Formats: sequence, C-alpha cells, structure tokens
Amino acid sequence: MNKLLILLFLFSSGSVTGWVIELFFRRYLDPVESKKKKWVNPGFFVGPYLPIYGSGLIVLYLLGHISFPSIGTQHPILEKLLIFFIMAACMTLLEFITGMIFINHLHLQLWDYSSYWGNIKGVICPLFSCFWYALAAFYYLVLHPRVLGALDWLSRNLVFSFFIGFFYGVFVLDIIYSFQLMVKIKKLADEYQIVVKYNAYKNKLIDIREEAKERSYFFFSSRLSSISPREVFERYRENFSAREMVMKPINKVRDAVDKVRR
Repeated sequence: MNKLLILLFLFSSGSVTGWVIELFFRRYLDPVESKKKKWVNPGFFVGPYLPIYGSGLIVLYLLGHISFPSIGTQHPILEKLLIFFIMAACMTLLEFITGMIFINHLHLQLWDYSSYWGNIKGVICPLFSCFWYALAAFYYLVLHPRVLGALDWLSRNLVFSFFIGFFYGVFVLDIIYSFQLMVKIKKLADEYQIVVKYNAYKNKLIDIREEAKERSYFFFSSRLSSISPREVFERYRENFSAREMVMKPINKVRDAVDKVRR
C-alpha cells in the first residue's frame, strides 16, 4: 500500500476523531470550559477536524512499532510503560512546538493552559501530559491493532481513497478560508501588540452574537450584531489578550539602546 496514502488516511482519521474528543472533553470534562455549558467548535478551522490530532496519530502509529527486546523479554509490562512514556513525551513535544509556532509567528494562542499548575507558557502542562500518556496507552493497547486492520482493509479497497481525496479537497478550502481570517487577526494583534487567546476571542464573539439575538426582539437590531473585528479588539481585547506582549522583547532592546545613548 502507498505510504503517502497511509499517512493521509491516518491524518484525516486522527483529525476528525480528535475534534470529537475535544468537543466532548471541553463540554463535560474541562475544568474551565465545562462551566460555560456550551457546545463550541474546539478547532480553528470551520470543519470538524483538529490537525494536531492527525499529526499525533501518525506519531503514535510510527511509535507503535518500536520495541525494546532487552527489556521486554523479562519485563513486558515495564517495556509497555516505557513505550507509553515515549509516546506521551513526543505528543507533548508536538503540542509545544505547534503552540509556540502559532504564538511566535502568528501571535495566536490556540489553547491556553495558563490556569493549570506547572504550565509552560500556557502551551503545555503536566495534567495534559498525563492525558497524553493515558491516550497513548489506550491507542497502543486498543486502537493500534484496529488501525493496522483498517490499513489492511484500505489496501484491499482502494476505492475508499476517493473519500480521502474528498476530505482533503474540503480541508484545503477550509485552510484557505481560515488562514485568511488568521491573517486579519494577526494584523490586529500586531497593531495592539498582543498575543490573542483564540478560544477566549471566539467565546467573546459568541457572547456578542447571543446578546445581539436577545436585543433583536426590539424594532431595530442591536449595533453589536454588525460589530467589526477591530471594534471587538478595541472594546474587549482585555478579555482575550495574553499578558505577555508580543513587542515586549523588542521594547526591552530599545530601552537598553536608549540608555546606552544617554
């Protein structure tokens, strides 16, 4: 079976499955989001997929083939625990790299762990690393054999690749649309010198829309119903801006240069 087709299948399956997991986790289990009692799209994209989970499934699939014969022959349980640890560490690293790329280059914080103990830059934290460990164990013990079976079935029914192609056709269109929105948010983030907490920004937009619906019962609609992104930043940026300023390091350098000149 074509290796590229395998990776495409794993990425699409992981992205959709991860979106479903996040949807229910944030609705019922997340200590912060569950209090709002709202169904909210957990992803940046319009469609039901989270690419980080798709990338994560590929990582887990590749790591699912590793073994430590020197340990496994005498201590098979210890070998599995070590494999789970490596998987969880790689998933945490993937989460950290992805999060920092968005923060440093696009000034977007797609998720926020700053309220959790031991977090690093609000991007990773021990609690979610433990979740990754549990997910890695579940994948290795339960899902990995089924993934191998699904890939075997796919190799004998390549017609299914049409649906994979359809998925990526929609996905590419979603990327184009979503990144246009991302560029607009980044432009405003640069202007106001902030890092935007995207989930908080999205929740604020939802609150504004709900307020507009409540006011729509009057003879004329609310001004909030047509509020522009710039107005949202001007009025509510304290609700979704990270404390760390994007330009802070640059300002420090400028201050140091000014002191030297004086």
